[in-house]
Amino acid sequence: MNRQRGPATILCVEDELFILEELQEELASRGYKVLSARNGDEAEALLAQNRPDIVLCDVMLPGRNGFELLSDLRASGKLAESTAFIFLTALSDREPHLAGLRAGADDYLAKPIDLDLLHLKIENTLAFAQRLREGMVPAGEPLDVRLSRREEQVLSLLGQGERTCAIASRLAISEHTVSHYIKELYRKLGINNRADAARVAIALGLGTTSKV
Repeated sequence: MNRQRGPATILCVEDELFILEELQEELASRGYKVLSARNGDEAEALLAQNRPDIVLCDVMLPGRNGFELLSDLRASGKLAESTAFIFLTALSDREPHLAGLRAGADDYLAKPIDLDLLHLKIENTLAFAQRLREGMVPAGEPLDVRLSRREEQVLSLLGQGERTCAIASRLAISEHTVSHYIKELYRKLGINNRADAARVAIALGLGTTSKV
């Protein structure tokens, strides 16, 4: 049964004022409730009093960086399990992205921020959370679907942030075949993007150690 909810709340953690103001204006124009912080301490104080649906957090913050902030929030339990955490980063290297995912981030968004992509990520994240609330995707419980060993391997590698070409190389299969497995996983799991696949993989314990 669907329940009416108020507008989603998004916490923006960004030390560059002009970017923070742009995010506030853009998100408010879409009807979201927006909270803002310019460093980790301000964000932590807000999270003690609020439970946002999504946190958008810059990686390169003054004092504690975004990775350290997320690690502290996870360790202290101050970040609700239902709150999605998305990093904003100008870092282009693959390793920082993987480090963030291993720390518990749900997704990444590159700077300069593509506002269309930002809104798509937010919409997909909120839609996934809605499916969790409705029981369509169990949170941390075994899924009522049967996955083949190969599908588990692909899902595990998706949970580790691997790209299609890397998965193909690891499993010694073609990229076309990997794409087929990914499409089948989306169908079985009721999801439609890699961020959701990574969250399901991590919830099932497949996202940290490859089942290859």
